[in-house]
Amino acid sequence: MRGWLNDYMAIPIVGLLRTWVLNVVISNIPVSRLRYAYYRRVCGISIGPHTQIWPGARFTGDRMHQISIGKHCSIPYNSFWVVGDRISVGNHVVFGHNVELYTSDHDPDDPAFSRRNAPIIIHDRVWVGSSVIIMKGVTIGEGAVVAAGSLVVDDVPPYTIFAGRPARCVRERGTREFTYQIESGPWYL
Repeated sequence: MRGWLNDYMAIPIVGLLRTWVLNVVISNIPVSRLRYAYYRRVCGISIGPHTQIWPGARFTGDRMHQISIGKHCSIPYNSFWVVGDRISVGNHVVFGHNVELYTSDHDPDDPAFSRRNAPIIIHDRVWVGSSVIIMKGVTIGEGAVVAAGSLVVDDVPPYTIFAGRPARCVRERGTREFTYQIESGPWYL
């Protein structure tokens, strides 16, 4: 009886509470140092210097310790991270609001509807527009841009601009030399 209670009650309840505390309490703390301390120490997320993860970012999944975010990145409100596999974000990466990253889905042809996981890799100096959805197994190359509202299901080559649902190449970027840098925000970011 004890094993059944542990497997079917205690473990799911602890997981639910952990996700609820993370996404309802911690993610809405207005002081970034407190949020980042929790993200780093409890969740195991690697966050580079001068990176801003704004209040309201949400995380779920059993691989949060495999999230790595480089230096000088901006992750605004309402980003949603489903972490069943590694998510690697390079340096100087800018996300728009409501970006969603999914490293997991389910096999529709499997009778057990088994979960399939694959990493998401985002290289340096990428700009991901608002309301973009990035699916499992995608790599976004250095300096690429993904236009707002796009659904990314295939790799995005370096220095290209992708748009649409599903996202397709619109053109190459006009430059490969970038000077912008995300600076540390106010104390409450």
